[in-house]
Amino acid sequence: MPLSKLRPTFTLTEDRLQELQAVVPEAFADGKIDWEALQTALGEYLEDPAAEHFGLTWPGKREARRLAALPPQGALLPQPGLGVNEDTTHNLFIEADNLEALKLLLKAYAGRVKLIYIDPPYNTGNDFVYPDDYSQPLEAYLRQTGQADEQGRRLTSNTRAGGRFHSSWLSMMYPRLLLARQLLSEDGVIFISIDDNEVHNLRQVMQEIFGEENFVAQIIVQTNKGGQDYLAIAKTHEYLLCYVKDFEKDGLFDLPKTDFTFPYKDTRGEYETRELRNRNPKFNRQNRPNLYYPFYVNPSITDAFGYSSVSLERSPEYQLEVYPKNSLGEDSCWRWGRSRSSMNITSDNPTESQIVAKQTRNGGWNIYEKSRISTQKAKTIWDETDVRTEAGTKEVRELMDAAVFDHPKPVYLLKKAAMLGAPEGYILDFFSGSGTIAQAMLEMNREDGGSRQFILVQLPEPTPPESVARKAGYATIADIGRERIRRVIQRMQKEPPTLTSGGADLGFRSFKLGRSHFTPWQPQAASQPAQLELQLQTAAGPLQPGWQPADLLPEILLIEGFPLDSQVRPLPAYPENQVVEVSHDFCAHRLTICLDETLSAATLAALLQLHPEDTFICLDSALDDESKLRLADRCNLKVI
Repeated sequence: MPLSKLRPTFTLTEDRLQELQAVVPEAFADGKIDWEALQTALGEYLEDPAAEHFGLTWPGKREARRLAALPPQGALLPQPGLGVNEDTTHNLFIEADNLEALKLLLKAYAGRVKLIYIDPPYNTGNDFVYPDDYSQPLEAYLRQTGQADEQGRRLTSNTRAGGRFHSSWLSMMYPRLLLARQLLSEDGVIFISIDDNEVHNLRQVMQEIFGEENFVAQIIVQTNKGGQDYLAIAKTHEYLLCYVKDFEKDGLFDLPKTDFTFPYKDTRGEYETRELRNRNPKFNRQNRPNLYYPFYVNPSITDAFGYSSVSLERSPEYQLEVYPKNSLGEDSCWRWGRSRSSMNITSDNPTESQIVAKQTRNGGWNIYEKSRISTQKAKTIWDETDVRTEAGTKEVRELMDAAVFDHPKPVYLLKKAAMLGAPEGYILDFFSGSGTIAQAMLEMNREDGGSRQFILVQLPEPTPPESVARKAGYATIADIGRERIRRVIQRMQKEPPTLTSGGADLGFRSFKLGRSHFTPWQPQAASQPAQLELQLQTAAGPLQPGWQPADLLPEILLIEGFPLDSQVRPLPAYPENQVVEVSHDFCAHRLTICLDETLSAATLAALLQLHPEDTFICLDSALDDESKLRLADRCNLKVI
């Protein structure tokens, strides 16, 4: 079994290198890329540096890409007492710079987030606020939030007069979207609210990161009824961009129909008919040959609604041959394969059969399935009253007793997005603002018995000194978000229970971004012996002075790839030490962790009963060499 040092790791670049090495192993030598070998392997597919190609570029794009690959320097520290039902909840609120937070979450949550919704700052020229020190993002964040010296570090408004107006916004968004894609599951969906200022540029960036083939829609959302008399044309809408991680994984769902009744009824119940031909022009006989085959119709056997019986075999009774053809008479294909169609046909009885035929007005014949699903496709224009900005403002004002947040997104807008993309799983919003997504998910889980778990990330951006929010006692936007979640939970706890609300997760845990507990090595060479001695003394201990086990534990979980909502339980089998076991459905093995300064002989003896696939983590100083060898022979041992 291995023995290794536990240190913070970062996986965006590492995972990509592992994938590349699995495909092109000959391009690696001693763990490094052999560039000439890689070029040879790529051959004709290697781009000519002198060739022009289509794409969006801007000053700072290369640096923005580099930012995504920089390792995180911080840690997520628990804030006990700021949440609700903290011991049992799976929901998270993270007060942090979202770029650093996404990096810290990456190893544990990569490929596990079902839905991402973000409402980033629109690049209007006066409300896009960002730290202007990208060389040390954690240090800049700590200074902004008063966790380090030089409080009140300058923040910069991205005014239109600046020469990098669009470039600065794109450089802020680009690394975050790169990381967001890594977090999405293979059937994951991302929605982004945006307006006219950057929608054209954002589309280009999303095409590059997610792929043009994974674009779903640019939804028009009616935000108001008009009335901006100062504009040449009153602006009444904004956009909601929708992309999927992989279009082939079919991660989108239909919306439930409202006020709908089925027109037909048979022995199995109510239904409507839906044409079996695939109406997508991209699919046809050439690229879907297995979906191109004939049905045979008997027009003399019909049901009460005029639908005729069908068969997959020609016979004296079934002579009328029907192939999938579009309106121009060109070859198309069916939506179902022959085997599935066969299971849904009851010969000689269209009342029992789930596939039927009917003659069209022009004398041809169509094949239909009986659909009993009360859902419908979403449209690209959302103009319901409940998606307008005034609805969001009213919801916040009524819940918080004041309009403490400008232009909050309406709850129904987020519910509708979740209906399309997330019946369950992790829901992430890393520009969470007032926390609308949390309220939407809490309410949806109560309404349909779902198990959606939200992860919110919000910069603790100060509220303006004379604002309604500041006068109401909210120093930062993060304070507003946490309080909104608390009030939603308090309101729901007072409501009478429903059939679906019994197991609802009415809680959240709060974290904030701080320094890593692990001592970083300073690569700068000390110029004086005394400075070198101090540097070596500082680096001698693996952990920062004053560390606490409760704060270090979440950092260990994320390093090991365990989500923050993992189950952590004390183990009574180790009465002489504080030992916890960590498990999660996503992780095949378990973690056993002890952060005590010393381990008793009884604890060491009990640890030898661990399973070989389990990992045990402890302080390096807590074990002698003999104990390390014994434990490493039994399990995967990692020391700090």
